Amino acid sequence: MNTFNAATKIASALGLASVAIEGHDIAKRTARRSGAKASTDKFVRDEIGASKLNHESIKHSASKDFFADGNVTDKFHEVFGTIGGYISGFAKCAWNNIFTIAFGAVGLIAKSKPVKTTALLGMGLSILVDTLFNGTSLFERKDYLDK
Repeated sequence: MNTFNAATKIASALGLASVAIEGHDIAKRTARRSGAKASTDKFVRDEIGASKLNHESIKHSASKDFFADGNVTDKFHEVFGTIGGYISGFAKCAWNNIFTIAFGAVGLIAKSKPVKTTALLGMGLSILVDTLFNGTSLFERKDYLDK
């Protein structure tokens, strides 16, 4: 294996690793938010359900309060909300970095030098464009006070 092949594999692996690390971080934060939201939504649904009666009945009111306060399925909703949030956060990151992932994968499996060169250039360009648009404020509107 020559130096160019090794450099291509290393650069591709590092590009994919950076996306994976960022994806995991975004997914963890999204998972925490989604788990909390699922738990909160469940609480609100339980409280609304317990506050409504089909007709006046102390017996039905007591049973609705018992089921609302029972918290039988709260953990279930929180866990699945967290899992869904993690998957959603990671998928969102992967979609935002789709070109880096694609060119990095091509760089890892490519056999010919032109394809490897194209993969390196494409991955470098996609990282550069991502950094310019998302890591700087060059292309953001900053004149909110001016009309």
